[in-house]
Amino acid sequence: MKGLACFLLIFHLIIAGLWIANSQYLFSFWSVIIWGISIILGFLTYKKINEGIIIRKLILFGSSFMFFLLILTGLIHIATDSMP
Repeated sequence: MKGLACFLLIFHLIIAGLWIANSQYLFSFWSVIIWGISIILGFLTYKKINEGIIIRKLILFGSSFMFFLLILTGLIHIATDSMP
């Protein structure tokens, strides 16, 4: 479980970097689905992991931040699509 937690932390950092760089790789249909799955896996890992309080807090923070970025991305997409 600790290996999955470390993988998710690195994956969330990569997603945050791609989001800041406004990469088109992140905003395709399949990328958004993978992004959502990583958020769900992060929250499930947070619930299941019992070792290391720092890892638990980092997983919770990373997954919450990814959820925030996903919602913000959806709102930005809706706002830009509604412009004439």
